[in-house]
Amino acid sequence: MGKDSNTYDRLYADLIKRHEKVIFSVCFFYASSSVPFDDLKQEVFISLYKGFKSFRKECRESTWVYRVCINTCLYSLKRFSPKIKQSSIDSIAHIAERTDSEHTERIEWLYNRISRLNPLEKALILMWLDELTYDEIASNMGLPRNTVASKLHRIKDKLSNLK
Repeated sequence: MGKDSNTYDRLYADLIKRHEKVIFSVCFFYASSSVPFDDLKQEVFISLYKGFKSFRKECRESTWVYRVCINTCLYSLKRFSPKIKQSSIDSIAHIAERTDSEHTERIEWLYNRISRLNPLEKALILMWLDELTYDEIASNMGLPRNTVASKLHRIKDKLSNLK
């Protein structure tokens, strides 16, 4: 087990490094007071570790990582939280670079609105913000491309109209 285990651990660590931004982004947007960011991140790391050995490369690695992250976060929310609650804007203070107040206000505005979306809407808008194509989002979520396009259009309208 020694040599194979070390190789597996090194490959897993490389996977985490390659997809750290996605992992942190997904966990951040699903975090709440009842399911904190660090707990979600830990659950995702465990799920990725358990599933990495059986990853068959039938889809892109990034697609698989997104699916594992989103499914783990959704499962954790159901398991640990009787009701999804909004996270405080203070919880993102350490993440948002405060280079100027306008930039900070935009991040706070966006986070406030995204925190009000349901879990599926959060996943879709998060992937769109990460500049994934509609086809990539559809693949990640197991939805038809046209469904993704129409849902994203509705989500963008909803975000614009939230007060």
